[in-house]
Amino acid sequence: MKYFLFALVLLSGMTGCTQVPEWTLFYYSGHQQVPQPAHHYEAISGYYETLAQCQAKGQGLQQLADTPAVFQCAHRCRLDEANVVTCDLWHTFTPEH
Repeated sequence: MKYFLFALVLLSGMTGCTQVPEWTLFYYSGHQQVPQPAHHYEAISGYYETLAQCQAKGQGLQQLADTPAVFQCAHRCRLDEANVVTCDLWHTFTPEH
């Protein structure tokens, strides 16, 4: 019984620290602005817990790129009934070089 309680506490502690990533990075290599129509699903480059983490990754990819790129960080994304990516909030970042 003592080991069962210990395992239960350990398991609940491990799952309690896990956060679901709320921010999605969309990266468009070779673009100065978000392409229209934007194919968001194909542009996904990662998932992050905070906007700052998403922005830092996008800026890092921009710095490593040989061509200009624009990226977006979007909050709480999902696929709608037509398999189109929809998000609650979008932040667009233009090329730095």
